[in-house]
Amino acid sequence: MLLLHSSQSNSGQWRELIQRLTPDYDVLAVDLLGYGKAPAAEVEHSDAFRFTDEVPRILDGVSTLWGDTPVILVGHSYGGALALKLALEKLLPVSAVAVYEPVAFHILDAKDPARAEIETIATETDQADAMLSTEIFVDYWNRAGYFRALPNKVQQLMASQAHKVSMDFAALMGEPHKLVDYRLLDCPVLLLTGSESRLSAQTVAAQLQQVLPQVKVEQVSCGHMGPLTHPQLVNPLLVRFIRDHASAVAEVDGD
Repeated sequence: MLLLHSSQSNSGQWRELIQRLTPDYDVLAVDLLGYGKAPAAEVEHSDAFRFTDEVPRILDGVSTLWGDTPVILVGHSYGGALALKLALEKLLPVSAVAVYEPVAFHILDAKDPARAEIETIATETDQADAMLSTEIFVDYWNRAGYFRALPNKVQQLMASQAHKVSMDFAALMGEPHKLVDYRLLDCPVLLLTGSESRLSAQTVAAQLQQVLPQVKVEQVSCGHMGPLTHPQLVNPLLVRFIRDHASAVAEVDGD
C-alpha cells in the first residue's frame, strides 16, 4: 500500500490507518516534498512546480521496496490527485486506488463556480504573508477560526510550509490532463467525499464520478479533512476496499 497525504500535512496523518494495515500488508507512507522529513521542492519559481517534480522520488522508493509488485494507492486531497496521475499514466503497477476528495482542480472548466472559488483562495494565499496565507488555507478546508485555535508551535510549523502549499496549487492547476482523460484509468477506484466539504472538492469528485470507468463512490459525514478529523469514519471504508482488492490481486497471482 502506498499512502499519499494532503497539503499542509505529512505521512503521520495515516498513523491510525497504518496500524490497521501493517499486520497484513506492506505499507509505505511517503512524506511528499516540503513536508515531514522530505527534502524541499527545488524549482526556480513556485508556479513552475508540477506533479512531475514529486513523481521520481516516489517511484524510486516504491521500486526499491517492492519492484514490480502490484500496489494499491491511497491518497487524500493533493495526495489523492497525485495518486490518480500515477495510476492513469501507469507510472506504477497499480491494482486499485482509494482517494478521499482528490483535488484535481485542473479538470474544472474555467467558467465553473467551483474553479473560481478555489482560484480565489489560491490568489489570496499568494498575496498574503506566510502566517495569514496559512490561516486562509487551513480555515478554508476546515472552518473559520480553526487555524488560530491551534497551538502556536503548530501554527509556526504550518506557516513554514506555506511556500510548498503555493507549489501544490500550481501543480493541481497546471496538470495537463483533462477530465475526459480519466476515462482511461482502468483499475477499481474508491472515491470518498465529505458531506460537509467545500464546493471545489465536491465538484471535482462529482465530475470524476461521471468518467471513471470502475468507480465506487461513498459519502462520509464530515468535511474535506475527514481522514484526519474523522478517521473512525474514513478508515473502515479504506480498509474494506483495500482488503477486497488485495484479495483479488492475490487470487490472480495464485492463478
